[in-house]
Amino acid sequence: MEMERTLLYTDLVGSTEVNTRLGDGGMAPLWDRHDRGFRDLLRQWRGHEIDRSDGFFVLFEQPADAAGFVVAYHRLLAALPVPLQARAGLHTGLVTLRQNSAEDVALGAKPFEVIGIARAVAARLMALAQGGQTLASDSAAAALHGGPWRCQQHGHWRMRGVDVPQAVFEIGDDGAPFTPPPDSEKSQRVVQREGQWVSVADVPRRLPGERDAFFGRAADLRALVHAFQGGTRLVTLHGAGGIGKTRLALRYGWAWLGAYPGGVWFCDLAPARGLDGLLHAVAQALDVPLGAAPAHQLGRALAGHGRCLLVLDNVEHLVRAASPTLEAWLDAAPELRCIATSRELLGLRGEHALALDPLPVADAVALFHARARAAWSGYDAARSDAVQVQQLVTLLDGLPLAVELAAARVSVLPPAQLLARMGDRFRLLASRGGRPDRQATLQATLAWSWDLLNAAERATLAQLSVFEGGCTLAAAQAVVDLAACGDDSPWLFDLVQSLVDKSLLRAQADGRLGLLRSVQDYAAQQLQAPSAFPGSGPALQLAARTRHHRHCATLTEAAATAQQCIELDNLVAACRHATVQRDADAACACLLLAWAALRLVGPFRVAVELADAVAALPALAPAQRRSVLWVRAGALFTLGDNDAARATAREAQALPAGEPEPVLAARLHCLLGELAAMQGDGDEAEDHFDQARALARQGGDAATQCQVLNALGALAGDQGRLDEARGWYEQALAVAVAAHDKHWQGGLLGNLGGIHYAEGRLDEALDAYERALELARDSGDHRFEGNTLCNLGLIHHDQGRPDQAEQQLLRSLEMARAMGHRNLENAVLCNLGIAQAAQGRDAEACAQFMAAVEGAAAAGDTRSEGQYRSYLGSALARSGRFDEARACLRRGRELLQQANDPMNLGLLLCSVAECEQLARDWDDAAAALAEARALLDSHGWPAGSELARRVDAVAQGGAPKT
Repeated sequence: MEMERTLLYTDLVGSTEVNTRLGDGGMAPLWDRHDRGFRDLLRQWRGHEIDRSDGFFVLFEQPADAAGFVVAYHRLLAALPVPLQARAGLHTGLVTLRQNSAEDVALGAKPFEVIGIARAVAARLMALAQGGQTLASDSAAAALHGGPWRCQQHGHWRMRGVDVPQAVFEIGDDGAPFTPPPDSEKSQRVVQREGQWVSVADVPRRLPGERDAFFGRAADLRALVHAFQGGTRLVTLHGAGGIGKTRLALRYGWAWLGAYPGGVWFCDLAPARGLDGLLHAVAQALDVPLGAAPAHQLGRALAGHGRCLLVLDNVEHLVRAASPTLEAWLDAAPELRCIATSRELLGLRGEHALALDPLPVADAVALFHARARAAWSGYDAARSDAVQVQQLVTLLDGLPLAVELAAARVSVLPPAQLLARMGDRFRLLASRGGRPDRQATLQATLAWSWDLLNAAERATLAQLSVFEGGCTLAAAQAVVDLAACGDDSPWLFDLVQSLVDKSLLRAQADGRLGLLRSVQDYAAQQLQAPSAFPGSGPALQLAARTRHHRHCATLTEAAATAQQCIELDNLVAACRHATVQRDADAACACLLLAWAALRLVGPFRVAVELADAVAALPALAPAQRRSVLWVRAGALFTLGDNDAARATAREAQALPAGEPEPVLAARLHCLLGELAAMQGDGDEAEDHFDQARALARQGGDAATQCQVLNALGALAGDQGRLDEARGWYEQALAVAVAAHDKHWQGGLLGNLGGIHYAEGRLDEALDAYERALELARDSGDHRFEGNTLCNLGLIHHDQGRPDQAEQQLLRSLEMARAMGHRNLENAVLCNLGIAQAAQGRDAEACAQFMAAVEGAAAAGDTRSEGQYRSYLGSALARSGRFDEARACLRRGRELLQQANDPMNLGLLLCSVAECEQLARDWDDAAAALAEARALLDSHGWPAGSELARRVDAVAQGGAPKT
């Protein structure tokens, strides 16, 4: 009996290569996860498995179920430990189901056979699809119209065994490629010309071939397609030289060739000079001999081709000549569509501007690896340092031309050496041949754009090169001086707009102006060159840099930390230049502002370097020197160099007093208190905190008040006074909320989460940590973000989510190391060890605990060293190294008693009991456990607290009953 069903074929792409790389042993669990996930989704979406090999053949009664399933299946594949891709084909049509006998099924036959041409159509669609792509027939697409997925037509294909050309659609979410597939062995794309179906291979064209693989730009391709499908007739791809405008236009031309039965015509206008050159290039592409009135003649020729695409490449130097001519052609040929690639917009009526940004890091890395393999057969992407390649493409701004030129050097210079030579990028990034002259080097590409600027535009761009990380328009007005360009210099805003239109300045979404690093370097060269424009040379360069550092010195601390510390690079550069120029006032101001940002995001070592340089200035006033030393001490503290931090803070306190500085004095006392607390001297710590609290109130600085109250909370928590700690944190949080300080709101929520955790309220702790993480990320505070990820990792571990725990901890470790936050790094290593130990990975866990202990000892962090020794001792005991474990735990006990940390002392006593249980010394185990229980009872910690849970767990492993 015939019935209508939706058929789905899937096939994994490249699974054999993955199997070869992983080996059968590594591939088996991946297959298990794949099959389990596939069949779980199949039940969810009501599908019926008919057959499988390297893929599946499935039937669905409802087309919407088939679409929902296949979108979810692509996501499943992307989330596997080793990501995979599948191609899929969907078709809705009539089929006949034939049931096999039970005897045949017992011999291995499938329960059902599916018969009908619909099966062949679905199989052809699957074979035509690319990795990650689902192709659907017109019947399936019609049934899916209006669903929660995207559906895009890709033209018609003639499929072997199917009489009539089939319309092919793509179904998917925003992660799908949505690109017409290339022809396959059994399916070829066709278009209608003069009422006949003809192969796309026969469509007339003048289109250079694509010589290598295309990377990224999926969103840009979609935007281009949507623009033309929405009725746009002229799209200008604009962006900096080398950003990939031409390559994107070629990719579109080849991929969507079937959408233009009248032909696709590519015209390289780089050699053209004026209107005659433009007309000659277009005539050559169309193979039209020119006569009288050539522009009108070409308009008629374009109209005669019907629906066609004209690609005008490199229009920027012909804007005035090309614009009226192109406008006339669009009027004369209603079915003409045009792509112009240009570093400047054309300004035509109906023009759709599509600005190209640099490639995202992942796409730039993939491009680098591919071009490196093409340049040198010995290049192995798997063996290259992933971090160095990421840093390299980031320094190259994700600019495709620069990435390709760098990749061409790998046979001589591996990525690490390329990275080290980025200061000489223009000599390094020179092509060895095969490119047009203007793209033979990166410098030549930029020179092409520079030559198209007038004197005022050159002066503006050159002076903007002194900014690092971009600037606001107000900052540009403070730095750019156009006096050398004459009294009739244009308004700066007009110059900025012109440079944006010419793709040399980037107008960012946050209202800032940015320069690609390569453009900035080139413009900086022109700034100091004596004849690049009127007034250029070393004197203007010095004056521009001086205006820059004096402007930066006027910023507020709120501005320094706004937009996730967006001004940090400017502040660091300004501090360095002011120091070189011996401008003490500006150097000190820029240092303090830079530290306001650096203490949130790191790297902290930069703050030490800046402070040392500023401290060497001979003209510092005592108040300035005290501020510089406070910065140095704070940075050393976060780096884990506590002895140097203490000495520096005390040196600052000893300086002769000048004007009252209650806020700075409070900060110094708070820092010395935190250092004392780490060494276990609670009395000294409290004394410093009390003085800091009074001074912070006097100074009226909310952030400093939060810092002091937070430090008091941490001290109380370390000493087991959890209710008191909560009170200090809540008081500080109220101050932060009143001051709208998201940095401290996030940090204090995280610390309150720590109290919930210590008391055993894990769900409340998880909620607090997640809210803290959101605030830390929103405010760009990497310190608190890293700290919260560390704590979240432990929560996920405790609640039985090992994969999430390790993911969070490794991210936290990465952030700690990037910042140079040694104290956080030690804490993460300990938590990572706890998670690994729970999975039976004792050797890895022991190494993590050992590194944490060594790091805390080097920093003089008594309390943390004692805490980490608790876990190290347990790991050593589980490995049978009882003497080492006992010695480690004895030292840890001494440190925690010195630090007056009862909670962690109780946890360490549990580790002692566990060690002795493993050594079968039941009496010593019982004695240690009794001590831990006594601490628990004396402090009144709840039954669900961390210590109570640990006592119960160790008690269950006690001496056997007799």
